[in-house]
Amino acid sequence: MSDKEIVMFPEVWDELTKADYVSMLKLRDMLVTRRPDNIDAFGVRIEAARCLLLNRGLRTRTSDDKYFLLVRQCAAKLDWLWQENDDGSISLVYRSTVNPLDKWGQLFGPMSHGADLSFGEFKDALALCHAYDADDSHPMALLHQLAGLLYRRRQKSGQPGRRIAYDADGVTEQLARGNRMPSWFVWGVYAWFSFFCEYLATGVFIIDGREVCFRSVFGGTDSGKSERDSGLGLNAIAMTLAESGVFGGYDEVLHTPLMRVMLKLLHDKDIFEQQKRILKT
Repeated sequence: MSDKEIVMFPEVWDELTKADYVSMLKLRDMLVTRRPDNIDAFGVRIEAARCLLLNRGLRTRTSDDKYFLLVRQCAAKLDWLWQENDDGSISLVYRSTVNPLDKWGQLFGPMSHGADLSFGEFKDALALCHAYDADDSHPMALLHQLAGLLYRRRQKSGQPGRRIAYDADGVTEQLARGNRMPSWFVWGVYAWFSFFCEYLATGVFIIDGREVCFRSVFGGTDSGKSERDSGLGLNAIAMTLAESGVFGGYDEVLHTPLMRVMLKLLHDKDIFEQQKRILKT
């Protein structure tokens, strides 16, 4: 293997290709469904490294000691992707707002960084994630519904948006779409959306050429978990915005791009904080 190929081995999430993410998801699905008892955490990373190298054109060489040494060296660097838990189990971790699963068949998913998510779509998807996280049994039906909600047909030519409206059909249709997707895919959708929710409360977005952080809207904490779980009272926010008429009525608020709503909330928060400072002087 050339030095150039070695350098290209991924070291952060944003360096994973779609093929890489799919390979990791299928490996995770195999571990969850088959539950092999003869593989430890490093063994999982060995298999992950082999898959990632294969995606870069290096096929398994059973009689090549240098190949196995390379695989072990790469596996030792994958603790950021496959993290060991306190009980000795290992978990696949995805921490990027880039959505590698851009489509499934003729169904299109959200754009990276949540660029085309509507407020209502985000609200409903967040409720499904919250229900999944809160249930110790982690029912896969909720993840199939989540994927069916987020992955939809392309919008007709001349119509606004990349995908048809999130509420163009009902829960039954969403479940039908999601149930056609394999378990590894729907969990991958959940992993991306779950981190996006966390990042929305803590990270920095580039909007219209400037850096924007919504941390103050979520209470100014460093962790997005509590804010994601509470959902910011999204129904109440939607009703308040509808009463103000800034985006129109309730239905119009739900169809407003998420980032427009977040910018409005940030603007209102900044004004409120300014008024508080004035009153204290």
